[in-house]
Amino acid sequence: MQLFLVGPPGIGKSSVAPVLARHFGAASLETDREIERRARKSCKDVIEQDGMERFRELESEVLMRLPRSPAWTVVDTGGGLPVREANRRRMRMARRPNQHVAPRDRARHALAERRDAYADVDVAFDVDGASVEAVGMAIAAWLVSARGVRIDVAGGERPSRVLVRAGLLEHVGPHLADLGWRGRVALVSDASTAARYAGAVRRSLDAVGIANVLLRVPAGEGAKRLAVAARLWDELAETGIGRDGGVIALGGGSVGDVAGFVAATYLRGVRVAQIPTTLLGMADAAIGGKTAIDIAAGKNLVGAFHAAEAVFADITVLATLPARQVSSGLAEIVKSAFLADRESVAQLGRALEPVRAGDLGTLLAAVALAAEVKGSIVSQDPREAGLRELLNFGHTMGHAYEAASRYRVTHGEAVAVGMVYATALAEALELASPALRPQLEALLERAALPTRARLPRGVWEFVTRDKKARAGRIRWILPRRIGRFSEVTDIAERPLRAAARAVASRAA
Repeated sequence: MQLFLVGPPGIGKSSVAPVLARHFGAASLETDREIERRARKSCKDVIEQDGMERFRELESEVLMRLPRSPAWTVVDTGGGLPVREANRRRMRMARRPNQHVAPRDRARHALAERRDAYADVDVAFDVDGASVEAVGMAIAAWLVSARGVRIDVAGGERPSRVLVRAGLLEHVGPHLADLGWRGRVALVSDASTAARYAGAVRRSLDAVGIANVLLRVPAGEGAKRLAVAARLWDELAETGIGRDGGVIALGGGSVGDVAGFVAATYLRGVRVAQIPTTLLGMADAAIGGKTAIDIAAGKNLVGAFHAAEAVFADITVLATLPARQVSSGLAEIVKSAFLADRESVAQLGRALEPVRAGDLGTLLAAVALAAEVKGSIVSQDPREAGLRELLNFGHTMGHAYEAASRYRVTHGEAVAVGMVYATALAEALELASPALRPQLEALLERAALPTRARLPRGVWEFVTRDKKARAGRIRWILPRRIGRFSEVTDIAERPLRAAARAVASRAA
């Protein structure tokens, strides 16, 4: 994820870039410094000794070699970098928010020469008389509250878009109308969530002429029962939801699961949109089309793949979340960062405390990072035929621990312990360096998540019931290093027990 700062020389881009980066926990990069590093001489010497054309070629090389990563980087571009159409095309292809900072007097000449190139941006800011901090704040506020981030997820029956932005609840209707929604829709939510947010969503639907009805389900895991799904099927029929309509899930992961499952099965499948109101839902549960209900034999054992056409992640709703629920959601973001690369782990390390404090900039970047990781994997493997199984890092033991504890721990707390267990298991099998687990545990602890637990005796029974097992063979997703994982089966009892002892060590 790259944000490009574009403007004439001397406008202050190199001062604004690190300030803007701090708002999102991002890294910053100055293309002129990268040129000097590659050329092993100053930009001035490159121009004087090798010519301006060579300098422009180096600018383009730096741009083309920017890492493809879900981690965020604020790129301070050289004043002339946008002049080449190929460079602007590279920035547009990334569909990233580009910034244009308008000139001071000393840059008027360069602006006149490059006006068309500087106009090819998402938004322009006039910075005359503004401080560096004020400029950084203005750009960050625009991205958080106006532009937001859009992530497209392919691979299902129809493409899905994930929108991350502050204030999205009031714009759900126009977005769905843009996607072609016309018929009556059912807004499915629990009572508490509906009292807070259903009004804004329904007003936005009314504003574009989308008829709607509010249907309520129990809060929490109690929503994911067959009886609740059966009642919803009846209510969809009674309220006139047809094939031209759809279902909107408003709430946490449980609401999204049951509403998505009902949408997948009613009339053999109607449209569904997700409005997650928890960090866990925004970062993971609402993306990818997995829907499910629970049965006596275990959690999520009955379900269907039915991707949402749109996921609306309005980060302002996270302000009302209890601290424990924020931490629970952070488990999935930590998982995503470790699946991605070191840059993503570094970004999360910079952002953890501001995220927990409710800072909208770092929340936007963290949610977008996790959504991009999951969206990329789901696009390549929508039905978990292979690559998507990477997303189960920490979940084999995590789901078992969650169930064996009778859900006294949250999903995120269980997954945190599950990731530590999987990493300890990788150590025991000599797949991972002993240095990896401390890195993971340090992030989890800063997120106020557990890294140790005494696993209940019944946990192994739940492990053997894991829905990802094939022919009775338990499959573990184990880390080798950040960004590299392997699926391992047929693990002997000794390393399994060794990993359990590592997780239990120093546990209260």
